[in-house]
Amino acid sequence: MNRPAAPAATWTAGAVARMVGLPASTLRAWHRRYELPLATPQTGSHRRYGQADVHALLRMKELIELGISTETAAARAFGATDVATLLTAVRRLEIDTATALLDAHLAGHGVAGTWEHLCRPALTALAGPDADHCIDLVHGLSWAVAAALHRVPAPVGAGPPVLLACAEGDRHTLPLEALRAALAEHGRAALFLGPSVPAMALRDAVDRTRPAAVVLWSSRPATPPRPIRAARLVLAGPGWPEGAGQPARPATLGEAVALLSAGT
Repeated sequence: MNRPAAPAATWTAGAVARMVGLPASTLRAWHRRYELPLATPQTGSHRRYGQADVHALLRMKELIELGISTETAAARAFGATDVATLLTAVRRLEIDTATALLDAHLAGHGVAGTWEHLCRPALTALAGPDADHCIDLVHGLSWAVAAALHRVPAPVGAGPPVLLACAEGDRHTLPLEALRAALAEHGRAALFLGPSVPAMALRDAVDRTRPAAVVLWSSRPATPPRPIRAARLVLAGPGWPEGAGQPARPATLGEAVALLSAGT
């Protein structure tokens, strides 16, 4: 005869406050202000917390300690998607909160995961039908993304760098900011020259640095450059033409990192 399953463990508010290292008054205040949606069914007059609720409270406390506002930490820890939470901060122009959210995501998911699953979706959401009224928000989000990516430290003694540059006339730097940080995360040094680099300046930089590879980004229609003295030329972004015999064209950040890290 099968025995009935043991009921899941639950705890009182006082016990949970001690478990997560909070004053009971703080826990009560969080419930009052943010209406925390507990996963454990509530059947009596006193709150009961299950394991999932304890984990959410610990996550909320961790996010607050990282500098994220209590309201944003509550929304993120108790079920709001990372993208929705980030967009809420950006739409309020709480850029420090947005940067702290990005820092926390980078620590947990790495550069590629943060770029593909948080940064790009958030930027795409702001590029919708109301894009003309979101220019300030795009600038604020872009600043927060760049600030978080800049904190990924460059590797030391990593050999010849990968040279990164935007093609002349292109000022969309964030994809290359993400590539620099992702390469650094994989122990690969990179030197980013910034937006709209003239062809002559790019050739001069190649002569000065003797890079292992050159990545040239263009988001607008562009003609591939003349051959340059580099071990490898990689064309990134949607602006380059398709065709046989063209340099490598990775489709994602992960592909670009794999290509540029091969053999290192």
